[in-house]
Amino acid sequence: MRRVHTPFLLTVAALVAAACAAQAQAGGAVGEKAPGFTLTDLDGNEHSLADYQGKVVVLEWVNPDCPFSDRHAREKTMATLADRHDVVWLGVNSTSEGHSNYHAPADHKAWAQKRDVDYAILYDTSGEVGKAYGAKTTPHMYIIDETGTIAYNGAIDDDPPGRLEAAERTNHVGNGLVAQAADREIDPASTRPYGCTVKY
Repeated sequence: MRRVHTPFLLTVAALVAAACAAQAQAGGAVGEKAPGFTLTDLDGNEHSLADYQGKVVVLEWVNPDCPFSDRHAREKTMATLADRHDVVWLGVNSTSEGHSNYHAPADHKAWAQKRDVDYAILYDTSGEVGKAYGAKTTPHMYIIDETGTIAYNGAIDDDPPGRLEAAERTNHVGNGLVAQAADREIDPASTRPYGCTVKY
């Protein structure tokens, strides 16, 4: 029988414990208090989650280089929902400044204007806010209710390849906002997000 050395086992145990601790620290779970933040938008204006207390807030992780983000911007998926519902809609770009996919705010603003994205897009180059929420993809969507609690975490819809017409898709965020307005529980409240990985 092959013996496994104790130091090796201790190292593995330490790595597993660290991974579990990191997972436990990541927020973003439905029913949890939304992590607070203060970030700057493309025009240099600060936005704090606390500013929107008492309002429903939607967070959309976005990256202009991501074809999923670009498709939804081109199809006006997010803009239509933002206009249709009485919510605060905020895009968040958590791309690291050192990553090849990083765009300076001026470049991101040019993309937003080209795609008629008129809601605020916040810059989180440290990745601190994205990691606090556990944001994995662009887009990754969160609905925060009036009490500051996360009510939805996941994908924008059920059509990752974008093969269906908008009317044929199940728009999880749209349905969630309708349920929220009617004071009903969002169902499903959590789905698997799809898109490009967030470039921390």
